[in-house]
Amino acid sequence: MNKSDHLTTKTNYKTMRKIILTLILLFCLTKNYAQNYDHILNYSLNGTPVYGVKIKTNMPFTPSSQMPTIHIQGYNYNSNDPIDLLLTYYTYSDPADFNNPAKYFFRLPMLSSSGAYTPTIQLANEGGKVIIYINDRVYFQRFTVSVFSMGLSEASSWFQGWTAVDEPLTGTAVVEVPYRNRFKGDVVLSGNGIWNSQGNVGIGTLTPKERLSVNGKIRAQELKVETANWPDYVFKKDYQLPTLEQTEKHIQEKGHLPGIPSAAEVKAEGIEVGDMNAKLLKKIEELTLYLIELKKEVKELKAKSN
Repeated sequence: MNKSDHLTTKTNYKTMRKIILTLILLFCLTKNYAQNYDHILNYSLNGTPVYGVKIKTNMPFTPSSQMPTIHIQGYNYNSNDPIDLLLTYYTYSDPADFNNPAKYFFRLPMLSSSGAYTPTIQLANEGGKVIIYINDRVYFQRFTVSVFSMGLSEASSWFQGWTAVDEPLTGTAVVEVPYRNRFKGDVVLSGNGIWNSQGNVGIGTLTPKERLSVNGKIRAQELKVETANWPDYVFKKDYQLPTLEQTEKHIQEKGHLPGIPSAAEVKAEGIEVGDMNAKLLKKIEELTLYLIELKKEVKELKAKSN
């Protein structure tokens, strides 16, 4: 072998080595990112669906085969809603009959929305494949679907060829997916409101001291207040009914009824509805006893006069 042939062989060796290293690198990158399947499905409809949006996946409905995180992002033109949904579930089966397709089911399905759209979403099995069904009919809707899935027996072919059609939901193992969102820290609400990290809600105030603090008017059809120590004890024989003279003296000295907060106290601290109702009822019951005693005295006076 002459010197020229030797140099050519050496050059070819280096080139081949680079190609092999490049292929190895590409394989590693593919292996690393194969669990992320972006924009598997892009959907848009310039109209309104008749039934809903049925997303036909190629994920098999087999137990312990998948635990995907499915991301649906888009826009509803008619309602002006951004779409941002996360859907998770696990395919499983009755352990006692693991190989019986009739026992397969979606375990712990869950939805989370960080957009403004929370449609009814159902999962189902149609022909051995997972169906994601958006049970809603939205005018001019468009969205994209991406998936992250790894750690079980996923194959890349499962995340190809997805379609979306306007069809009614059929199939088996149908389940409606519940929504759940959790927040940590303070959640600021529009209109000067807050749901703080202690669980207190403020409407019209950012410093709620109670479970619900409202700086403004409240309108409701009914209000139920639970309270203890309801004052039926006033009618018991051992109850010491204050005399009218004692009540008169307290009014002259304090300017309000015994056991009732003053105007200054109410202005500074407000009142507790349940507690105040109990106090007012107590006064009504005491007044009732005074009237009963007064009637007895009037009756005695009439008897004496006759």
